[in-house]
Amino acid sequence: MIVVADSGPLHYLILLEHVDLLRRFYGQVVVPEAVASELSNAATPGVVREWIAAPPSWIDVRAIAPEDMAAITDDLDLGERAAIALAETLRADLLHIDEAAGRAEAKRRHLRVTGTLGVLRSGAEKGLVNVPDLLERLKSTSFYLDETLVNTVFEPWLKP
Repeated sequence: MIVVADSGPLHYLILLEHVDLLRRFYGQVVVPEAVASELSNAATPGVVREWIAAPPSWIDVRAIAPEDMAAITDDLDLGERAAIALAETLRADLLHIDEAAGRAEAKRRHLRVTGTLGVLRSGAEKGLVNVPDLLERLKSTSFYLDETLVNTVFEPWLKP
């Protein structure tokens, strides 16, 4: 299975200490150089910068040719454009991306997508994630939480 990741899911899974779910579920994850660069940005939390500075062996950082990105809308940031282009180039089975505009572009290109919440839900389904604790931790980050979506995604674990 070929899986490509944008910076958003990696960023939050690292912060939540659940990035290893990606290895567990997919074995290998391909990351465009532009995404690795975003994760290395000085404004990014130190734990994320440290992780990408010495990524685990199951992360494969790859370059994407500018011509492969040329057809992707300039409305997206560089990392999103690179992730979509790399997913298309590799004929990826799955693209991890959170931003709504990036997800819409990927779906328009017939790419299968999931994001941070999708990975965490899979972890919850397998008993690998404590949902109430996870949601508290997620609220302490800059992750945009739509309460209706969160309640829908994690409903089975939120019932008293």
